Amino acid sequence: MQGRFSNQYKNKIQNFPKNFWRKEFEYASNSKFDAIEWIFDEIEPNPILSSEGIKEINLLMKKFDIKINSICADYFMINKLFNESESKIENNIKTLEKLIVQAHKLEILMIEVPLVDSSSLKTQKDKDEIENNLKKVISLAENNNITIVLETDLSPHDFNEFLIKFDHPLIMANYDSGNSTALNYDLEEELKTLKKWIKNVHIKDRIVNGGTVPLGTGDTNFEKLFSTLSKINYSGDLIIQGARQNETEIEPKYTCQLYQKFVKQYVDKYYI
Repeated sequence: MQGRFSNQYKNKIQNFPKNFWRKEFEYASNSKFDAIEWIFDEIEPNPILSSEGIKEINLLMKKFDIKINSICADYFMINKLFNESESKIENNIKTLEKLIVQAHKLEILMIEVPLVDSSSLKTQKDKDEIENNLKKVISLAENNNITIVLETDLSPHDFNEFLIKFDHPLIMANYDSGNSTALNYDLEEELKTLKKWIKNVHIKDRIVNGGTVPLGTGDTNFEKLFSTLSKINYSGDLIIQGARQNETEIEPKYTCQLYQKFVKQYVDKYYI
């Protein structure tokens, strides 16, 4: 996940690293990562929105052989696509449309819209509203070959039913191992229920009913996670979204390298 090679900003676990994003390509390459999931939030300027930025990102991708296959659009956790005034929703949809067009220029395949925490779908009205508003951008997504990937805290059954209502190949699901753990969902049931929809996976460790912790120190069952991902033939990206460690004791890049080795042991065991 973009930003994890950078020092923490204002006690946020995740944000666009506006002063360090270029260097992260070099660090990711040196640490043997294949891809960065780009963050689009409220921190400005974000180069993905400008023509000059697109050119520079493309150059860095080619120079360091690092792909960007997905965008984590945390922007829409605050600037929601539902339960807002009509004018705000209209502006937020325009922002999503702009992001779709810009993503296509970088051959990015998916934009993740988080529907958790401040943007959680609490009522049927919330679900209906975001369904209607996302349908407004499907045609543009088709023209630009962009999949809209939803991350929710809905139960497996409810999430499955929600996606069935769209019934569109460009409206898919993100699976977050840590969030699933925190909600005390059955990991195997969840993955098997949602397997046809899962397009992107976040690797995270959390405590049941608690927060994010370093990989391997929480309640996430990584053996079952990778075993089940293999069984359902998941072959997409594994985006490491691990907890930050004490940056006065360990530099972020070393935490990223540690997490990369942690994940690789399971990939080697269940995929090779």
